[in-house]
Parts: sequence; C-alpha cells; structure tokens
Amino acid sequence: MKRIRLKVNSIKPGSRDYLGDYLRTLGIAPSDVFSFVVRPRDTDVDDPTKLNNMERAAAAAYNILSKGNAHVYVQPDPDTDGFTSSAVLIQYLKRRFPDVSIRWKLHEGKDHGINPDFVNPEDTLVFIPDAGSNDYQQQLQLVEGGHTVIILDHHEVENYQDTGAILVNNQVSDKFDNKYLSGVGIVYRFIKYMDSKYFADKPAIANDYLDLTATGIIADARNRTTLGNNFIAYYGLSHIRNQFLKEIIIKQARGIKDPANLSKIDVAFYVAPIINGVIRSGTQEDKERVFKALSTAESDQMFESEYHGVKREENLWQYAARLAFNAKSRQDAAKKKGFELITELIDKNGWDKHNLVIATIDDKRAEKINPNFTGLIARELVKKYNKPCLLLRPTEFNGEELYGGGGRNGNFYGLPNLRDFLEQSKLITYVAGHTNAFGVFMPLENVARLRKYSDEHLNQSVFDDDIIDVDYWFDESNKHPVDLNRLHTFAAAINLYGNSIPQPKFAFTFPYSIANYRVMGKSQDSVKISYAGVDFVAFKDPSLIFQLWQHKGGVITLVGRPQINSWQGHESVQVRIDYIDIADAPKDAPVAVENEPLVGDDNANGPLSWNDLI
Repeated sequence: MKRIRLKVNSIKPGSRDYLGDYLRTLGIAPSDVFSFVVRPRDTDVDDPTKLNNMERAAAAAYNILSKGNAHVYVQPDPDTDGFTSSAVLIQYLKRRFPDVSIRWKLHEGKDHGINPDFVNPEDTLVFIPDAGSNDYQQQLQLVEGGHTVIILDHHEVENYQDTGAILVNNQVSDKFDNKYLSGVGIVYRFIKYMDSKYFADKPAIANDYLDLTATGIIADARNRTTLGNNFIAYYGLSHIRNQFLKEIIIKQARGIKDPANLSKIDVAFYVAPIINGVIRSGTQEDKERVFKALSTAESDQMFESEYHGVKREENLWQYAARLAFNAKSRQDAAKKKGFELITELIDKNGWDKHNLVIATIDDKRAEKINPNFTGLIARELVKKYNKPCLLLRPTEFNGEELYGGGGRNGNFYGLPNLRDFLEQSKLITYVAGHTNAFGVFMPLENVARLRKYSDEHLNQSVFDDDIIDVDYWFDESNKHPVDLNRLHTFAAAINLYGNSIPQPKFAFTFPYSIANYRVMGKSQDSVKISYAGVDFVAFKDPSLIFQLWQHKGGVITLVGRPQINSWQGHESVQVRIDYIDIADAPKDAPVAVENEPLVGDDNANGPLSWNDLI
C-alpha cells in the first residue's frame, strides 16, 4: 500500500472554518479569506499607479492616439497569454480611438519578442504586450527609428538597460506587490488606468475584457492566491463576452459543467488548450483567423464550409473555433507519437533512474517531433515518471552547438523551483521562462554532469510515488467520521480551485463489510461505492472492480476529490476516486508531516465556512 501523508495543518478536525483553514495553508491571509470564499471586491484590484512607468506609458500613448489618424502596431506573442494580451489592447484602443489605424502581425512558429522588421515607418506607436523586456537591441532600433515603444510585460528582466522604450513590468516595480500577473494582467492594468485618467467622464470599459484577461492569466498558470488575480478570475469567468470564447465553450459543453459560469478548471482543461493548440500546430492562416476572432468585437465576414457533405455558412467566430479544434486534434495526435518515442528512449537508456529525467534526442529523431510540442511532451513525462524532466535536442544558440528544449516540474515539496535549481548547478548556458515551465540551453557535455548533480543534490524521497498527500482523513476508528457538511463545503467551492489553489484531496478509511458497490457503464468498467451517504465513483477502471471482487473483508482506504453530482434536479456529494487500497488488516495511522505554519491569527475574522456565508 502507498503511505498517505497527512498535511496536519491543512484542515483542522474541530474547526468550522473549513475553507479558511485550507486557504491559509496556501499563504492567504485571514483578512483576505472573505474575498476568496464569498466575493472579490473591486478594491482588491492592484493599484496600477504603483507600476513603474505606468503614468508615463499612458501619457505617451494618449498624446499620440488622441490626435487621430495615428498608426499603431501591436505585436501578439505566440501563446494564449500573448494572444489575449494583444486582443484586449486592440479592442480597447478601437473603442476609445476609432480613427486610429491598428496593425498586427504574427510570428512564424514559436518566435517571441520584438521583430523590428514587422514595424512600418509610419507606425508611430508600437505596443509589445507579454514580451520584449529583454530585447534591448530591438528596442533601441525602434526608438532610434522614431517609434514610441511601450512594453507591457511580466517576465523577469535581466540586466535592465534604458533604451528609451517605456517598460511597464510588475517584476521591476518595487511598490507593486502582485508579481503573479501575466502579460494580459499588465495590459488590463494599463487600460484600467487609461479609463480612470483620460476617460473619467465616460463609462469605464476596461472590465468588459475581464473574460479575456482571466483566460490569459489561467492559461499562463499564474498564481491566484493574490487578491487582484482572484478578482480577475471571478468576474471574468462569470461574464463571458468575447464571441470566440463563447464558441469554444459551446463546442466544449460536454466537458464544461456550467458554460454560463466557467470555473478555473474549465479554462485550464477545455478552453486554453484549444487556443494553444492552434498556436502550436495550426497553419499561419489558422492562427491569423483565431487571433482576428479574439480581437474583433464585430464582424460581418462569412465563411463557407462543408460538413459530412452538407454545405453551411459560418461567421468568423464559428469558423475560427472549428479551425482551432482541428489544430488541437492534430496536435494531440502528434504529441502522442512524440511522447511514445521519447518514453521508449528513456526506458531503453535508464534515464528515469536519475532524480532529474533528461531526455536527449538526436537530429534524426528530432525531425519526427515538432519543436512546438517540446513543453507539452515534457509535461507528460513529469506525470509518467513523477520527476522533473528536461527534453532536449541539438540546436544552435548564439553561434554555439548546444542542447536546447523545455523543462517542466511537478508539485514536489523538495523542489519548488526547477529553474533556480538548474541555474545553481552552473551547468547550463541559458534558461528563461517560469519557475517550473521554461526553455533551456546547455552544452552537450554537461548532460551527464547534470544527471550526476541532480542525484547528489535532490533527495529521492521527494519523488517517491509511494506517498499520497491528503488534506484531511476521515477514519471511524480514529473518531473522525465522514462529515457530509464539510465535504459539501469543498465540493461547492469548485470555482475557487485552479492553479495555486488545488482542489483538496480527502482520505476515507472504513470496513469493507459496510460498503456497498455496484458496477456501472455500458462496458461494465466503472464502479460506485456507497458509504456514509457518499458515493465514491471511478470511471473506466476495471482493475478497481477486480480488487473489490477479490476481497470479502478487511479495510478500504480511498483517496479522492469531492464534487457536486447533479442528476434529474437532485444534487448530492460524490467523490472521484484517485486511489484505492483494500487490505485484510487494519490500516496504519497516516504519516503526519508538518506543513508550513498558518498565516496570522486563526480567529482574526471569526469562522468563515462556505455554508455560513452564502
């Protein structure tokens, strides 16, 4: 059996402040719990004036735009955050300055940042959202060419140089506390400031783009334990205005439980992957259609298509959504082939025996794997091997023959930041991106050294797949019976969960003799176990059914996540099974592992359970 590690400070046995306890273990202060559990407030939004150069950027932009007939260039960056950043900016500028000419051009492939060749001489104002902070030569070239350059970015800045470009970036703004905004979040703060500074006598419109802003932030896996990010996600996902997003949601209705009120999980699993899919594997025309659909509020353009021999007409948003879904299907097929090829190599060479899985592919194999899929495949490798992974191929970087590729990391307690770990090794040439999702370059001869370094400096127990973390343990024998109210509280809070606020896991231990189970599904490969008023369900898991059939006694231990099940107007709590173990002997007590101490005073605001407040 797997050992179950109990986070003893997560949810306290005697507390009624269930969600409060849980949120505080994630670093959310007691005074902020109300905003997370009940409703964010407009006052939770970060003050845009605390961003360095915000006032300067807005003044420079308004000075050019307000004169009319200005020419503006916007550079979309090739990911969901980049696309939404530029889409928000373009739509806002079109509404506030209808006489202004706005151009954009997409990069080929996965190129990022500033490309001066895309900018025309007459483009007096150049916006670079979600990129460009470190492109000093390109900045200087544009500024010296007479362009006003405004960078609205969130990436870390290396060796800052004043090129004359106006940089608005939360990472270099000491007074701005929220370092977890993505590029579209910075754009939102920019248009929010424009509304208050230059259009105070008119209705504010910045919040009309919170749906796109929320999509970009969630897609970029930004931390949502800040009040500002939580506000964006809450209101953005409950007020979907963008027509293209609506089309994706409609087509994904089977997966999304409530299309009228998206959860963060819905966006992460069903919406953002569709946009990223077309960016990674769509044709240039596909990507252009999708970006136009994201950045256009009105369109009379119609497209003719054929489906199963029947001709039909589609508007821009319908057409672009279909292109995106088709591209995502191609991506999934290509990713699967690439993943199989890489895992075969890893298993053959024993690379998974090291604490850091480094998979290297030669030129011949590299031709079979789209470089745009490197990060996707690396992420799947993390899931398979339960270890951080690098996927590398031969490449050239600054005239040097190196290995280049992507790095990904999971939620490992002993390794919260893979990027920093690599930099500390002094064995890599360059790494850029987020803490656990980034691009990396390193000398070929350093691969073996890095494997050795990781084995010496990472504790194997960090990646021990015999450990399951749970937030609370229901065990009759230890006087912790199943609490339906507690389970309902966490199940009903589905809109709260997402990146950095994971859906909590619960463990349940009870005698086999008092559980009822029945096999379900057309293929008889799903099962429902009923105990203490709760249904525990697992879908398409014949091995679980065999386990239940094998045993006639003993003790069952289940681990899963509670959710609300709606059927014919009736709601009930059910738990999706992540893990099950049936033993003939009673289970040992859970392994108690001290968690980070709670933030602040537990009773600062009194009890704040979901049931108390809504």
